[in-house]
Amino acid sequence: MANETEQQLREKIASQKTHMANLPTLQSIVDETGFTSPETKARAQLIKELSDNEEQLELLLEYKRVAAVIRLQDELHPPQNSEDCPICLETIKHVNSTTIIRLFCCGG
Repeated sequence: MANETEQQLREKIASQKTHMANLPTLQSIVDETGFTSPETKARAQLIKELSDNEEQLELLLEYKRVAAVIRLQDELHPPQNSEDCPICLETIKHVNSTTIIRLFCCGG
């Protein structure tokens, strides 16, 4: 699912960049028609959509990177035991029982 989403975003970004490369620059549109013209607004909207899609792709890639690092950490240092946090109900994995520190926000 994530690979399909990533591929779709990459293709969408590539097509948006190709489309925008064939259009006049934002500065030339502003010089010809002014800041408030429909052409200027349309070009600004295209730029916003492109940047939003690039941000989504970067977040997706970062999420995958963090998941890979967590998997590697769990493989190299498997948790000895775990318990559920009484406040947020998230499972807390303990690698070394001597380093367990309870915080007041986690029922400590």
